[in-house]
Amino acid sequence: MNKRRVFLRRRRRRLQVFTAILLIFVLLVSAFFKCRPILTTFAESQAVWTATKIANSTVAAVLEQYADVCQNMIKVTYTETAQLSSVIPNTASVNEVRTAITDRAMSEMEKFTSLSVSVPIGTLLGADWLSGWGPLMTFPISFTAAVLSDVSSSLEAVGMNQSTYRVLVHLDIHLYVVTPGGRSTVGAQVSYPMAEAVLLGEVPDNLTEVYGDDQTLLGKIFDYGTAE
Repeated sequence: MNKRRVFLRRRRRRLQVFTAILLIFVLLVSAFFKCRPILTTFAESQAVWTATKIANSTVAAVLEQYADVCQNMIKVTYTETAQLSSVIPNTASVNEVRTAITDRAMSEMEKFTSLSVSVPIGTLLGADWLSGWGPLMTFPISFTAAVLSDVSSSLEAVGMNQSTYRVLVHLDIHLYVVTPGGRSTVGAQVSYPMAEAVLLGEVPDNLTEVYGDDQTLLGKIFDYGTAE
């Protein structure tokens, strides 16, 4: 009889321990899925911030390296009466600088495939009144990036009979982010001026928009003809 009671007590204790472990497991899984959206948001934000920072430093370094090329990238011509005749970017120079920026941006981003994100426990719990409270929990994240580039031109009036013509490079960064909470994709778009020229005099009314192909110039080339 005593052996049976001992057996039943042990069985009851094992059942209680198993129930407690199962309950803890269920609570942890529930908390994980509740924290997952917040963790993903923080991870995506960290990846975008890192990619944008890399893009900024990369473009600055490339433009400094190709300063002479950028300085002669835009050709402005005037008529004999000092009237603006045409504004033509140098296609080869534009492609050279754009390619250098894209290649270096990709190379630099490959060095930062592994990162970490730290989130306060209160923020992970999802309650607004706990946001920002508690110790930080650090999670590893990784991302891969693909960088696409394009170029365009812009014309902006800056004063009396003065306009600024700019050649811009656009970087479209696609990020694939992996976290303990899952996988997601996010993007960032940034633009930088490669060259600019101040146009003096009245800009003609005639405006011709010329598109280059994928092998030459991915963007717009403006050719200003003299208005009759």
